[in-house]
Amino acid sequence: MQNDYSGQRQFVLTMADSDVETLSGGIEAATQTLEDHVPEVLNFDGIEQEDEGYSATFTLTFDDVDDYRQKIAALLDASEVPESDRGMNIEVSEEQLVTDIVFEEDFYNDDLMGWASTALVEEDVVSGNSSVFTSSGTASVVFDGEEVTNSTSLPRINFELTDDRRFEELGMDIEILESGNINIALSYLVAPDKTAIHNEFIAERVDTLNDVSGVEGVVEDSGAVENHDGATSEPREVSATFSSAEAVEEGIQILLANDQANFEISEVQDEGSPDVITEYTGTNWSCDAICAPENVGQLDGESVYPEHWQMVDQRRGNGEFYLEFNRGMPLDSLTSTTQLELSGEMVQTFEFVVSQETLDGHEDTIAELFAPPKGVGSIDTTNRAETTVFTTSIQGADAQDLARKLNTYFEDKGITNDVSVTHDPLSGIWPRYDIQIDLSPIWEIATGGVEDTSTFQVDLPPMHSGESENATSSDGTVVMTDSSGTLQVSASGPTMTTVWVAIGIVALIFAGLGLLIWRRRAANPRAINSAKSAHETKPYNVQGPKDDLTASQIFRSPLAPGAGAEPQLSTSALPADSGPQATRVEHTGPFPDLPLPSAKDYRATEPQRDYDDDSTVPDELSEPGPDNERPTKTQDHNDDEET
Repeated sequence: MQNDYSGQRQFVLTMADSDVETLSGGIEAATQTLEDHVPEVLNFDGIEQEDEGYSATFTLTFDDVDDYRQKIAALLDASEVPESDRGMNIEVSEEQLVTDIVFEEDFYNDDLMGWASTALVEEDVVSGNSSVFTSSGTASVVFDGEEVTNSTSLPRINFELTDDRRFEELGMDIEILESGNINIALSYLVAPDKTAIHNEFIAERVDTLNDVSGVEGVVEDSGAVENHDGATSEPREVSATFSSAEAVEEGIQILLANDQANFEISEVQDEGSPDVITEYTGTNWSCDAICAPENVGQLDGESVYPEHWQMVDQRRGNGEFYLEFNRGMPLDSLTSTTQLELSGEMVQTFEFVVSQETLDGHEDTIAELFAPPKGVGSIDTTNRAETTVFTTSIQGADAQDLARKLNTYFEDKGITNDVSVTHDPLSGIWPRYDIQIDLSPIWEIATGGVEDTSTFQVDLPPMHSGESENATSSDGTVVMTDSSGTLQVSASGPTMTTVWVAIGIVALIFAGLGLLIWRRRAANPRAINSAKSAHETKPYNVQGPKDDLTASQIFRSPLAPGAGAEPQLSTSALPADSGPQATRVEHTGPFPDLPLPSAKDYRATEPQRDYDDDSTVPDELSEPGPDNERPTKTQDHNDDEET
């Protein structure tokens, strides 16, 4: 039988050499008869000659215990065994690494193989009063490769077997962390001859633990132990961290394969102080299902807790685990904020929230617990509905100064562990920098633990952003998901250099715009001066109906706007003038007074005038004017010449 309860049962019938002569038809006839009448549950392997006589072998193959029971009953039916002689008890009890097997049969091998003798007689191979084939006089059992002692010397099965695959040794270490979480580490000693079953069992524990609510992170496993030929057992380590008493209880039940294991945490107020007495109690912590009972040192190990916790009582052994501490005063919540300024200054703030029930009667004691020494920082108190918030603020000129003041603060509380605060320089236009902070000594002040939430966060300068592996980031604030007090943030953003560079760029832009405007105005002064002259020029001297201006006064007056410009005449429709061109004489100084032409002069030139038609000359042209000082045409005057 194998360890999965499958296997084979062989029946060997023997015949002496002298009995062969009594067979009708010899060995061949006996073989054919047995093949024809063998039950379906058996395989006939034939008749072979041995050193002494002959043997006929039959094999019964079964898949499990139920299959074995059914096939044995079929043989009893084939052999027509009475019901009173069919007593059979088969029991299999499995508990993790221990299996108890019981096989008890009231019938013998000859009873099971009675069908063979009947077949030989019916086929007249042997006479009716003789039995040539009988079973051997022994019965043996082999389980999982090892022979099991049969409880009877008679040829029938009757044995009890305990398959013990339990661990020779199982160690357990328990550590209570500052945050209140509990770490449990088990060391399973894997035996060389049970490596496969031990590795399979431990792997099942790890997979189940990973699905438990309240397990922090991933269950740690040192890995399967390799098969080896040596006689030395090797350990396989499994550890998990639990965040609540319920999670610890469920985890212990899985790790020890013990559904009766219990665990609870209770707190009792200490009279005369705000401190709380904390008790950790475990009962029925035994591993009988997976630990070898002969080892009285099972589940031995260390109980580790923070050094500054005050131990009151400790008991461990005989399935019991008990620890009692005076942990100090519990907090409703704790918030730690580390603020980095653009200038490099840093501010550390701790907000300790205490319930009113804890605070009553101990106000001065609690305030003194959180207050920094003089010259290091300040403390503010804010009252809320059912709690009081103590805010401790410590400011440093840089990271080193802040770390020095924080260490002074903790030393004043009797804490010797150092705080570290560092970050890369904030230099350049847009630097990337890392911030490393270790504020874990704060838990030596908050020894009573935090009932609600504990938050550690970093506030970055304006326009800075940051990220961390175990954190969330929003609007320049990086909030750690880990409450250990150790922070590491990668950030980037502008610096004071960036600000001054931006100011310089803006100033250069404005200067460039001003220069551009000045150069455009300097390059077009005529437009400016024309606008200014047009504004300052006096009205023109224009001869009106009532004015009596001389010709000199009229010509001496400023020209009308546009009079000095060349006339823009369209000449495309005019014929080209091939006559002599007038010569323009440049003249400076006052215009000379010229005599006006007389009426005679007008008549003398009248025939030369060109009219559009033959109508009468207007009267105003035929009448001479009163002025006799008109210019006269000289004999050598050419009408085409310009006077």
